Amino acid sequence: MTMLIFFITALVIVAIIYLAIHRMLINRATLIVRNRAAETTNLAVNAVLSELVNRQLSLRSETVADVWGRGVMAFEYVLEGQVLSDARAKQLSAVELNSLLAEYAKRQQTPHIDGATETFRVTDWWEYEHRLHIDVAYLMNEATREYVDDLKKVAKSQGEKL
Repeated sequence: MTMLIFFITALVIVAIIYLAIHRMLINRATLIVRNRAAETTNLAVNAVLSELVNRQLSLRSETVADVWGRGVMAFEYVLEGQVLSDARAKQLSAVELNSLLAEYAKRQQTPHIDGATETFRVTDWWEYEHRLHIDVAYLMNEATREYVDDLKKVAKSQGEKL
């Protein structure tokens, strides 16, 4: 009987260790993919906005994927100060930024998921406390494509255009 309890305890400990290591490896792989997607999106947004405001930008993104789930490659950018003033002077809009990002992706041959009609998509755009917040999704996987499709459905039901 003692041997059976020892065996079951050992089996449970081994299972817990296996699951912990497996989870750690999966999280690490997801983080690597997210970081690469963020780098690609940062390059695209900085290139397009730098061209638009006629000076070099180095905006860094914040991930919005933690809110929406694993695998969603969506990033938030914040424009403030002179960059925001220059963007306003050029009358930058979400539609225009989508168009510029599409041109950039085509020029750079940025890969995206099969079946997606675009590589990058501005998913949200709002101003708060004299800062312009722009969310951009990089459609590189199914989770992000589904996220963008869901946002389009919500916007359509509310009568907005995304």
